[in-house]
Amino acid sequence: MRCGESLRLLQALRDIREGRGGVVELHGDPGSGKTRLLSLLMAAAEDQGVRVLDGRCEPTEQDAFGVFTRALGDLVTPRALSRLAPVHAELIRTHLCVDRDSPVPPSPPLPLSRAVHALLADAAGEGLLLVLDDFHRAHPEALELADHLVRRPFGAPVLVVIAQRSRQADPSLLGALAYGAEQGRVTRVALGPIDPEQAARLLNVRPDTGWLRSAYQESRGNILDLLVLGEAAPLRPSLTTDLVTGPLAPLAVELESLDPLERLVAECAAALGDRFTREELADVCELPFEQVCATVSGLVRLDILRPLPHSVTQYVFRQPVLRALTHERTDQCRRRQAHRRALAVLNRRAAPAAERAVHIELSTSAFTPEDLETLALAGKESALSAPEDAIRWLLLALRGLAPGDRSPGRLLGLIPPLARAFQAVGRLDDTALHLLAHDVGVRPDDARHAVIRVCVLVECLHGRFAEADAMLRTELARIGSAADPDMLARLTVFRGILSSLCSDGELATHASAALRLARTGGRATTLAGALSLHALAELTAGRTAGALAAYDAAVRQLDELPDSELRFHTEYFSLLGACALALGRPQEAEARYARGLAVSAGHHPDAMLPALYGGLAEAQLRQGRLESALRSAAEAADLAGHLGADRLRAYAMAQEALAVTYGEPPGSSRASARTEEALRALHHWHDSWHSLAVLTVAESLLLQGSQERCLELLLNRGAPDFGALSPPRRARAYELLTLASASSGARAAIWAERASRVMEDCPLPHSRAYALLARGHVLSQQNDWTAAIAAYRKAERLFDGAQLRLQSLRAAVRTAEAATCGRRPEEARELWSAARELADHWHMPLFSQSPSGGLPEGLQEDHRAPAPASPAGPDADLASLTRRELEVARLVGTGRRTREVAETLRVSPRTVEVHLARIYRKLEIASRAELAGLMAVRISTDARRPRY
Repeated sequence: MRCGESLRLLQALRDIREGRGGVVELHGDPGSGKTRLLSLLMAAAEDQGVRVLDGRCEPTEQDAFGVFTRALGDLVTPRALSRLAPVHAELIRTHLCVDRDSPVPPSPPLPLSRAVHALLADAAGEGLLLVLDDFHRAHPEALELADHLVRRPFGAPVLVVIAQRSRQADPSLLGALAYGAEQGRVTRVALGPIDPEQAARLLNVRPDTGWLRSAYQESRGNILDLLVLGEAAPLRPSLTTDLVTGPLAPLAVELESLDPLERLVAECAAALGDRFTREELADVCELPFEQVCATVSGLVRLDILRPLPHSVTQYVFRQPVLRALTHERTDQCRRRQAHRRALAVLNRRAAPAAERAVHIELSTSAFTPEDLETLALAGKESALSAPEDAIRWLLLALRGLAPGDRSPGRLLGLIPPLARAFQAVGRLDDTALHLLAHDVGVRPDDARHAVIRVCVLVECLHGRFAEADAMLRTELARIGSAADPDMLARLTVFRGILSSLCSDGELATHASAALRLARTGGRATTLAGALSLHALAELTAGRTAGALAAYDAAVRQLDELPDSELRFHTEYFSLLGACALALGRPQEAEARYARGLAVSAGHHPDAMLPALYGGLAEAQLRQGRLESALRSAAEAADLAGHLGADRLRAYAMAQEALAVTYGEPPGSSRASARTEEALRALHHWHDSWHSLAVLTVAESLLLQGSQERCLELLLNRGAPDFGALSPPRRARAYELLTLASASSGARAAIWAERASRVMEDCPLPHSRAYALLARGHVLSQQNDWTAAIAAYRKAERLFDGAQLRLQSLRAAVRTAEAATCGRRPEEARELWSAARELADHWHMPLFSQSPSGGLPEGLQEDHRAPAPASPAGPDADLASLTRRELEVARLVGTGRRTREVAETLRVSPRTVEVHLARIYRKLEIASRAELAGLMAVRISTDARRPRY
């Protein structure tokens, strides 16, 4: 290090060995390596037999010639003075003798410099080296003496080395040295910043080491700063006792020399940050502005502070390490108060959140809501630029916001930046793991898994499956095959989950490996996850018996575990819920998703929440519980939006649209608007969430009568093979394609055949039901109504047995439509009545009447109330009502409330309201009062009629 500068100093040393003297100026910033070079030079001189004298100026130098007295002490002996001229001997005895007692009278510098010249020349012998270090602190009289020494050449082999900081040196000294350099009597050696390659050699690291670049930029090539940063790298620099008493000891002495006012201003400046103005400093110090200005000027002269380049108002510390040392040595209470006042200053000038977060963290442990919001914002903004800080701030924000925030959405918004920060760090050191372990209350090894889990989940939720897989591969490579089988099994389960989402064909491989590892040495929780993954893999491969066995085993394993052991494994509930849905067990699926949500409650926000709510909505939707499904889907969409999980949000929006479609009468503008909104959220993605969203929106379009759009969506966005879906869901997709094709006049048989093949590969009851439903659509297209009715009825029974109420009702309606088209009026009336009763019972106004708005032509008059012989009178108005509407009208006409009517007819209050809306429209009335009047006329007319 400093090879060029060392060679120049050694060349000057060789010159004195050849009988030539001279002067060398060694200058550079603090920490640039001056003291080390001087030590090497003095050692080399001693090795060559050159006599070495050295003296250092003290920060609080009182003796005018103290540095010379200390340096020349060994020469000032009676014997040496006796060899000098009496006048020279007297001058040295008076001014440079260590043992003098009386005050020293002023001395003309020129005669004293000649006496020193004579003393040095007499002692030179084979060579003499005089080193004067930190000469920028020298007394003015010592500076004047040095000036004369520099101006007068030595006639003996004497080398004088003056080491100083140019920024703090007196102008007279700088002028004398510059003049001597011009005359060729002074050799100037400047110590500038070292280059990056030298920094790497200094710290004994590779030049491409990740943290070296930032450390070099922060240190600006200063050797001392680099050593301190390297000591603490790759963590944030921490000033340990060894650093303060070792490399930083000279800086500590420098700070100790400050007077109380200078120290106060320096401490407040250190609290303010990397840069500050005098106005801000006055606010933090709580001192008059003029007093702060004068003190800052003094600190600039001492080179503690420096004006910021290219700025006339801002100041910085000379070195980042000097600021850190000043901050570290400040009294803790005073430091906290200074940070709180600094925060107020930064708030007034709307400083970036990261700047303010530092002061929040260092000023208090009882954060205000505003503090927590700032920490959260700072963590988001610094996730990539300062990931270690971002992790700390985000964990503080999560810990502080969680107890008072009842909505997890805002907290979930902090999870993606936290994951980005963990990934940006590139590794998990012990300090970070202990911080996280303390924050979430787990062991450090579980903290590592928690970090990997959240990073992988966020990547998956954002659709970056390749990045998630690379992260898992890296972690598996890091721990090696000889690692803890439980950790290997957990990571392999995650790889299996990833395969199930992106359909890369590796699900079976990962599931088998995870189960083997979990059985070898995994925990009970890991075994439950591995069994759930194995069940899904078996189901995907069409091995129904294996899937059922693995599913039942996973259920038993998971049910035996307490919630406390599952708080970081809620993805296992999602896996098990997905298996239950695929197996046609929506009630069990709902129970799994609900428990997963219960486990997540009361802890840090879980990135699995939107997936759990989405699964819960699907389970509720399949059971026909529309209101519950709508609430769950809305929650899933909101949480997914906070997480930035666009695919999952699109799926949740599609679930909302389908729930509204089933829950609204035909032609509902609300259902249409929700469906269009869900359509806009879809993109050309390729994963299971996207396929489910496409499937769900397509069903909404089909129910709303948009067969062509449904077909286009399924073919263009869903892909014909639907490879990302489990076999039962593929059967559902092919059934929708069959119906959309048949309704559009396109060839539908090809899709029905595919549904049949899925049924053969996965012979589950609801897979068979979808295949039968698709078969019924083809038979209806071929006008084979008898066979279609038989297929639809079988499908309805199978759906009903699986508790898939929506599909059961769809099959019932298709059966009634087939009977109508087949001209079977009595059977059709019975089927339509049964379908309506089911729709009313499950609160599905979509099917409370036939899709055309009433019964098909030919069945309507038989289903309506009998009409009188003459169309005249009030009965002519009531003739347009169906039998059910007439029953509602009669009950309402007697003054009964909606709930009372609903209880009498055993339907829901909402169904009664739907019927009332139709009655008002048909009778062209606007209120219950008008209806009551109409019905009173009808009752009085009935009373006057003769009875037969």
